Amino acid sequence: MEQDQYLSLFQQYAKRMREIRLLSTPDLNDINDADEYGQILVENFSKIGKLAIENRKVINDVLKPMISPDVELTDEMQKILLQFDELLVDEDSMEEVDVHLSEIINRILTEHELMIGETDDENAKVQAMAKKVKRDYFLISALTRYDSDELEGIRKQAIENRNALAGHLEKEAFAALSPEAKGAALQFSLMGALLYESNLYAMPDLWWEECLSILKQAEEILGDPFYREQLPDYNWEAYEFRIYYYGSFLAYSLIPRHVAQKVYLYAEKAVDFLEHSTNEAISAAVNVQQEKDLRYMASVLAGYTSAREACDSYYNAYEERDAEDYSLTGINMNLDTPSLYFSTAKITNLELTEMDFDRYIEIEKTVLDYIYRIPKQSSIYMKCVTLLTNFPECFREIPGGLTMEDFSIKAFAAVHPPTYVHINMVARFAECMARHLLDIHPELFVGFPGCDTTAQVVSKKEEILFYTYHSSLCHDLGKLFIVDVVSMYGRNLLDDEFSMIKSHPITGARIASLHASTRDYVDVIKGHHLWYDCSRGYPADFDTAKSPYKTIIDIVLAADCLDAATDTVGRSYNRGKTFDDYEEEIKEGAGTHYAPFLVELFGRPEVREDILYLLGEGRRRMYRELYMLLK
Repeated sequence: MEQDQYLSLFQQYAKRMREIRLLSTPDLNDINDADEYGQILVENFSKIGKLAIENRKVINDVLKPMISPDVELTDEMQKILLQFDELLVDEDSMEEVDVHLSEIINRILTEHELMIGETDDENAKVQAMAKKVKRDYFLISALTRYDSDELEGIRKQAIENRNALAGHLEKEAFAALSPEAKGAALQFSLMGALLYESNLYAMPDLWWEECLSILKQAEEILGDPFYREQLPDYNWEAYEFRIYYYGSFLAYSLIPRHVAQKVYLYAEKAVDFLEHSTNEAISAAVNVQQEKDLRYMASVLAGYTSAREACDSYYNAYEERDAEDYSLTGINMNLDTPSLYFSTAKITNLELTEMDFDRYIEIEKTVLDYIYRIPKQSSIYMKCVTLLTNFPECFREIPGGLTMEDFSIKAFAAVHPPTYVHINMVARFAECMARHLLDIHPELFVGFPGCDTTAQVVSKKEEILFYTYHSSLCHDLGKLFIVDVVSMYGRNLLDDEFSMIKSHPITGARIASLHASTRDYVDVIKGHHLWYDCSRGYPADFDTAKSPYKTIIDIVLAADCLDAATDTVGRSYNRGKTFDDYEEEIKEGAGTHYAPFLVELFGRPEVREDILYLLGEGRRRMYRELYMLLK
């Protein structure tokens, strides 16, 4: 196949991915009523399914043979893959067409022996190492959004690669490089400071000393005439700003006071730079208010400023926002500034006043409204989705405000409507199953808190049903952190993406454990993907048999599978099955995948009638409800 043919196929792939994004989130302004909305979604996901088939052909028939370990990666093939990568992620516009596939391609390119292996071309090696630092940062940023066992291993390897790259900044080695390699070594060795971002986890002092040493080295390079002489045309003004910019970003992490004092100085310099710089490129790419917010955050952690003063500053800045601004600056003002308010208040255990309660309630509503209204183009949509994940981490339940359960449900409606429908349908299926099972075999619920006998189960029937319904609504809470993966309709999931999917029960359980409204649902959230006998599923280290909610976990598992099997929206890679198909699956898996009581339960006419109603009119009503909420 000729190079032009490869490029044409990859261009079509990217075009289909963009089309899929728009089909999955139709513009409500073009839809007249709720029934039309549901019908359009069904039709759109049918189209998505056909587009996905074409994309899978490109992956399986074109890309996979190119990147097979058994195939020599020629210079021409490398160029083709690089062109494909540029179609998948536009780092100038921040548009992410398929960032995870881009990471796979870059991993192959940067690990290839011609790029970073045994080669005499030091310039190629340096540029590949630099690109890997950048890609590792994007990957680590994604991994910190959820609980991943892979994170620290990937971070360790990324730091080792960055340190190897920094070796080329030694004067003798630096002088021997080409101008392009010199620029790459400067920029991405400095960017290595961002690999140390830890979010809200405390790290030892040595960790931060290593990070700060990167910034210190960059400052020394900035002041050394040797490097300017070696690279006189380099953008040294941008290099200087990056030092301050990357340093200020450490304020997003939980840093000790002595580190925060240094971070504050970087943030102060970044703000001063932006306020006085005439460099339009830098000013256009960076939000001054974001830097001011980070300066306040660092000042609080350094002990210079009270949390109250900082939170008042955040809120005052938030009040000045343009709620219709979807530029990078607008996104930061509408989402980043209020999340820093919440985060500062939580980290410092700020005692909230009535004024804070009013502010929290307003922010919860307006942040969700902003997401509801956002144009669904991928260049900004996924950026907003990512920033929204900051809120569950710093959320606090307050009198009169949203509970974590309410916030997560509304957030799904905003960022991923199919999951909103899914969790509500699972809740209705599960409640239906539990109601009938309580009538038939109440003894199966013995062990539920406060229920040591069948008589106690009967007396607590409504409490058990309430628990079943609401735990089901929260079962996929962890998917808020991986909406970009859940939204991947255009192709099969990659191995890395499936690992992310498997993380959502643990992530959801951790977030749920922090809040009164969701704390009791941790076992259901954690266990809803484990088989009845725990022989398969995830997470592997949780035994549902030891949970007092065992029967409810098994019900939610069955309800989850029922909706997944019969849904025609959000599951474009499968045609919806009938209830008869699902019932056969239950019979075949009884005792292993599914609880044995389900066979008898679904065999009862009254249960079947209720389930079929929910699958038909119940699901249509759910789409009407979603339409009205979004409208």
